[in-house]
Amino acid sequence: MNFDWLDERVKDAIGKFWTTRDGGKGVLAGKTLDAFVHIIEKTVQDSGLKDAKAYTGKNTSQLPGFFRPHKCWDVVVIDNGKLIAAVEFKSQVGSIGNNFNNRTEEVLGSSLDLRTAIEESAFGEDANIFTGYIIVVEDSAESRKTPNINMSYFPVMSGFLLDESARETSYIPREDTTYPRVKGISYIDRYDVMCKRLMMKGLYTATALIAAPKETPSNGSYTSISAQTSMQTFILKLAKHCEVIDNINQQKI
Repeated sequence: MNFDWLDERVKDAIGKFWTTRDGGKGVLAGKTLDAFVHIIEKTVQDSGLKDAKAYTGKNTSQLPGFFRPHKCWDVVVIDNGKLIAAVEFKSQVGSIGNNFNNRTEEVLGSSLDLRTAIEESAFGEDANIFTGYIIVVEDSAESRKTPNINMSYFPVMSGFLLDESARETSYIPREDTTYPRVKGISYIDRYDVMCKRLMMKGLYTATALIAAPKETPSNGSYTSISAQTSMQTFILKLAKHCEVIDNINQQKI
């Protein structure tokens, strides 16, 4: 598969994200990240599903849930009446310490609701649906800051300490059984851990974390935090998913 076009498309999408956001036309990610919809649709159509369409409208992108009647996803892809993909777009600019937990709760709720609906045959017995999550996080001193973890009676789980070896030395219970304050990984690395674990637990097929510095005017510069959560890997997984569906559609059985 050739994705030589992808980097420029992502840069363009990031540039439009900052332009739209700074222009005051809509702070919500569903508006400022619209350019990513075209990347999703191009990938699907180039991977064999030429008639598939991406929908973003209030009614056309609503999907049934299990714990609630329906939810409006940022983009859904439909081919021949079948749901091919559902993708959420989110962004985090400023106030990252206050909003990380909110973003985590949002993504967990959406994934659990849709996953359960799929398991309960909301989309038919043979549903084969790609679920994706893309988040753009401002790459700044604040998002790179390493906040303290200060839980008294229980240790933080593996992966969240700036220095995991501290578990053998300084991050151990004191005489009163409480744990000392310890440095955690940066906020942007917390997002990376979250994205990886969403995939590990099967809550999303693919996730992408895009770190983008705020620039005026923006040239769309961005970086990936890890290969597992890069846009390249996300798009590769989406393309493979669509190729499998196209192959199934062509089989004469």
